[in-house]
Amino acid sequence: MTPDELRALTERPAPGPHRTTLLLDGRNVTTLADLPPRRDRLLFVGLNPSPVSVDAGHYHQGQLGRTFWRRLMTAGVLPADTPIASADDALVAAGHGITDLLKAPTARDEASDAALTAGVGPLWQKIALWRPGAVVFIYKRAASVAAGRALTESWGQLAGVALAGRPCCLMPGPYAPTEQVDEGLNFLRNLAAALPVDRA
Repeated sequence: MTPDELRALTERPAPGPHRTTLLLDGRNVTTLADLPPRRDRLLFVGLNPSPVSVDAGHYHQGQLGRTFWRRLMTAGVLPADTPIASADDALVAAGHGITDLLKAPTARDEASDAALTAGVGPLWQKIALWRPGAVVFIYKRAASVAAGRALTESWGQLAGVALAGRPCCLMPGPYAPTEQVDEGLNFLRNLAAALPVDRA
């Protein structure tokens, strides 16, 4: 890793847009930059950016993505009046971070398991560098790929799953029943409340 790459991975990002260009599979691809968390805060991990989010320069701007931001507000991770169009900036301001398992944008969940699995090593390296308090997977497919097995959990802490020594958790799926969503967001609320707040 070059000094410039290391600096890009560790600097606290300014407010968006968060577009960046990366060399992926031998070609330059416009995507979303990683937004690193502060030490011992939460790192949220998605599958990969959607083109609508890349165009906006902000994470999770599609229909399902906007549901994710509303859930973070419900759980108290973000203020209730956070503008969804720039919610990733509010996430960074709260000390948390966000990235994707795969950085290449696609319109749908069409990435192969092999492509997603190739993202686990780089994700592990980022987690080792950033040292979040917990890794929170937004979608079950990303969590299953990172865990290397099918998951029975619908939400909450993933038993026996840790990346770079950090516990891994799962948010309720976008179409989960209301009861599961309520329970999962209560878990997330408690998780966020238990994090240290005095780390730089």
